Amino acid sequence: MNIITVKINGLEYNLKGEENEEYLHKVAIYVDKKIRGILDNNKKLSVSSAAILTAVNIADEFFKYKEEYINLEKELKASKTEEKKFIHEIEELKKQIQRLEIYNDELQSRTTTADAEREIEEKNKNIEELSGEIEAMKEAVSKYTEENKSLKAENKEMKFNNQSSKYKIMDLQNKLIENQIALAKERKNKNALINYDK
Repeated sequence: MNIITVKINGLEYNLKGEENEEYLHKVAIYVDKKIRGILDNNKKLSVSSAAILTAVNIADEFFKYKEEYINLEKELKASKTEEKKFIHEIEELKKQIQRLEIYNDELQSRTTTADAEREIEEKNKNIEELSGEIEAMKEAVSKYTEENKSLKAENKEMKFNNQSSKYKIMDLQNKLIENQIALAKERKNKNALINYDK
């Protein structure tokens, strides 16, 4: 327990309390100011009357502060209740946000999957189209290869026929020359016979 000596309205008093010295000095200074204030406003009052009025004023302040404290406590309690309510609502909102985020992720995933499936479908369609074009090109190439082979065979045959024709022409030319020579000889012989008969 702390015991200190304080001055209130010029007189010394010993104060005892569990509180520290600084607090006890604050209490003494507060009471001293109150008494001096009352005595300054009314010079005819005795110290005991001023002390009673000070006690009444301090009691009045105490009850007002106490009532204010009770009201503040009620407000604080209501605030705590509201705070709990808000915290609960915030938690619920957080849960809703989490659910919405999960749902959003699922939607994005579905959209991404749908987009991917659409892309794959388009690519498969393109692949099918290209495959069809490739098959058509293969058929065309095969057709042209066959035609080329046929044309080569025809060309070869034509070359052979051409060569044969050349040989036939040469043979015919030789026969024609031989026939012309034979004809010329025959004419010569005929002319010789005609001339000889004369």
